[in-house]
Amino acid sequence: MTTEQIYTVVNGAAAQALGTGAIAAVDTASFVSLGNSVLSSSVNTEAFLNTLAQRIGRTIISYREYKNKFRDMVLNDFEYGAILQKIKVAMPSAEEDESYGLTDGQSVDHYKVSKPVVTQKLFVTRSPYQFKITIQREHLKEAFTSESAMGGFIAAIFGEVRNAIEFALENLGRGCYANYIAEVGGTAREIKLVTEFNALTGGSVTAANALANKDFLNFAFRRINEHIDYFQDMSTMFNDGTATRHTPKADIRIKLLSPFVRAAETVTQYAAFHETLVDVAGAYTPVSYWQGAQNRSQIKVQRSSDDAETTVSNIIGVMHDRDALGIYQINETVATTPINAAGLYYNQYYHEKQLWFNDLSENFVIFTLN
Repeated sequence: MTTEQIYTVVNGAAAQALGTGAIAAVDTASFVSLGNSVLSSSVNTEAFLNTLAQRIGRTIISYREYKNKFRDMVLNDFEYGAILQKIKVAMPSAEEDESYGLTDGQSVDHYKVSKPVVTQKLFVTRSPYQFKITIQREHLKEAFTSESAMGGFIAAIFGEVRNAIEFALENLGRGCYANYIAEVGGTAREIKLVTEFNALTGGSVTAANALANKDFLNFAFRRINEHIDYFQDMSTMFNDGTATRHTPKADIRIKLLSPFVRAAETVTQYAAFHETLVDVAGAYTPVSYWQGAQNRSQIKVQRSSDDAETTVSNIIGVMHDRDALGIYQINETVATTPINAAGLYYNQYYHEKQLWFNDLSENFVIFTLN
C-alpha cells in the first residue's frame, strides 16, 4: 500500500468550498479506500524499507441492529395451544313492542326463544422456518489478539442472525399486508382517489402526475380524514359484509407510502393533516414500499382466498382496524448442538414460527392513485 500525496486535492477542494475556485472534478480515487480483502506481504509493507509488514491497528466490527418496521403487527402472543379462536356475537334486530295493542282474551308469550347469533373463525395456518449458524472458536483465535476482540466478532455474528430474523418478520409483515390488499383491490374497499377527483372536478389528473398536483393532494387528505370518521360508525361498508363493525379512533391503523407523505409536506394543509394522523393513537406509519423496492406502490401475490395471482398498483395508503391483520403467535426455539469432536465446531439453530392472519370481516380500506 502506498501513501498518496493529496495536498493538491485538499487545496482544490478548499477553493471550491470557499467559492474562490470553480467546481471541478476531484480525484477522490487518490484518497478514498475501497478496502482490500486480502493482506499481501509484497504490497502491505511500510514505505521506508518496503520490507516490514504493516500491522492491523484497529478492527471495526461492522454490525448494526436492525428493527422490524412492521413490529406493531404483533397483537398478542401465546405460548401454548395451536389454534386462535375469534368469536363475534351479532347485534340483535329491533322488534315490535308487544306491550302496545294488547287484545282481550289473548296473552303475550314472554318465553319465546331468541338465540344470540354467534360466528367463529379459527386461525391455524403457521409459517415455520429456521436459521442456523456454525461457530468454530478454536481456529478463530488466530485472527484476534484478545478474548474480548474475538467475543465482539462472535457477538456480531449472532447479531446478524437476529437482524435476519427481524428482516424476515418485516418481509412477512409486508406479505401479510399485500395479501389483504389483494383481497380488497378492485372492490368497494379500494378508494380510487384519481377517479374520484377527476369525476368531482372534471380534471385530467393521472397516477403519474397526481403527487405534483396540490388540489389533488388536498382532496386525498380529505378522503383519508373522512374515513377516520367513517370507521368509528357501526357499519358493514368497510369489511366483507359478514359482521357489523366499528373501529374506535385508538384502534385505527394507517400506513402511507413515503413518496405520498413527502409530497404532502409541500402542501399548505399538510400540517393540519399531520396533526389528525398523530391524533390517531400511534397509528400513522410511513412505509418505503409495500412489497418490493423496485415498484414501491405495487403488490403482486397469489392471494389466500382463491390462489389467484393478483396485482394491485398505485397504492398510496391503507387504513384498517388493529384486529384486521397481524401476528397472534411468535414462537422461537434456539437449540445448540454439542461440539463436534473432530471439527471443533457447533451449530446453533433458530426455529421460527408465526401465525399471520387476515380477518376480512374487520374494517380495512386501501387508497390508490387509480
